[in-house]
Amino acid sequence: MKMQQKEHAWMGLGAALVVCAGGLWNPPAAQAAGFANTAQSGTATGMGGVATANADEPNANFYNPAAMVFSQGFSAYVGPTLIKPSVSYEGQGGEEQTEPALFPPPNVNLTLPFGEQYAVGLGVTLPWGLAIRWPDNWVGRENFRAQQLQTINVNPNFAYKVPGMDLGLAVGVQAMYSTITQERTVILRDDLEVPVLLGGQGFGVGATAAAFYKLNSQWSMGLNYRSAVNLNYEGRAHFGEEVEGTPFEQRFVDQDITTELTVPHTVNLGLGYQATEALWVGLDLNYMTWSTYDRIEINFDEQSPEGEPGESEPPTVVESNWNDALAVRLGAQFAITDALKARVGFAYDVTPVPDETVGPSLPDNNRTVGALGLGYEVAGFRADVAYQYIYLPTREIRNGSVDGDYQLSSHLVGINVGYGF
Repeated sequence: MKMQQKEHAWMGLGAALVVCAGGLWNPPAAQAAGFANTAQSGTATGMGGVATANADEPNANFYNPAAMVFSQGFSAYVGPTLIKPSVSYEGQGGEEQTEPALFPPPNVNLTLPFGEQYAVGLGVTLPWGLAIRWPDNWVGRENFRAQQLQTINVNPNFAYKVPGMDLGLAVGVQAMYSTITQERTVILRDDLEVPVLLGGQGFGVGATAAAFYKLNSQWSMGLNYRSAVNLNYEGRAHFGEEVEGTPFEQRFVDQDITTELTVPHTVNLGLGYQATEALWVGLDLNYMTWSTYDRIEINFDEQSPEGEPGESEPPTVVESNWNDALAVRLGAQFAITDALKARVGFAYDVTPVPDETVGPSLPDNNRTVGALGLGYEVAGFRADVAYQYIYLPTREIRNGSVDGDYQLSSHLVGINVGYGF
């Protein structure tokens, strides 16, 4: 029997959950750096995510709600973003590939201008999370097996146009509901492996603020701020039935767990330029305070049999120590005809994940994004489709968290339809 397996055989419940829960709150790879999903519109997605200074962006609630006061009337815009990530591993355990997965976060935008100076809107998005799953027998299954994070954000906004100026201001509320699950395996003996499922749901509230200014007929500027949101999770630790009837059954007890996760502040600054009647060009700078994701404390409801009666397990502390990160996005839109528009974009996202804490749940690296898109409008109806390829160079992990070389990439397709009058 291996030394590691001998140690597991004498674990109490708390020690087992330290091993099993150590990476529960390391969210999986998504469209933008870290675990952010910024692809919330077929229009913006086709321009590499550029939208903050685009007065014609149909999902203004997400990208810049202050632009709603420049809308001509009511509009609705809905659709999914289909994200297909892939991660490969090469190390002492051989070569592995994550199982195929397709994550389809939807987005909804409703905008209603009223009077000469006001507008209200409602956005529903999934701005944080994705999914990743390694094969059942992969070498790192005791560290990490599979995970899914979903966060729904309901975001009402109110916008106001300053009299005598082409300046819009907006404020709003973010109400987030989040679920997360993670699977791991505890290896007790050569012939005994116990699957462990950890999961929970959380809720949090934040704010938004935005400004949009048309300098003249050619130039526009935008600023969009989305606050950090503290998500308070309540969840459950569940051990597989394989442990039943073994000497370890009393050491692995299903129980409640709680923790907190803070998603970062996000600041977007955009500049738009109408170069010709047909050509619009935009630049976005995106800054996220990922340093809010520094540590996670997981609290347990019960005590292992070795503990004192009436006491619960001491908390498990998971260190992340992420860094704040910047992304640069450049995009363009060209009107082929009055109805048909072509789009192109490029983005570069700096990873927030340091070498000390990077692991197989998110082998993140600096991201290069290429984008293409098409849009068609007729009689108040519109349809937009976009494609992005997200490439990350190989990330070498040498911190004891399933060491090896990891390479991540994603294909992304945004499809939206809308109507305005």
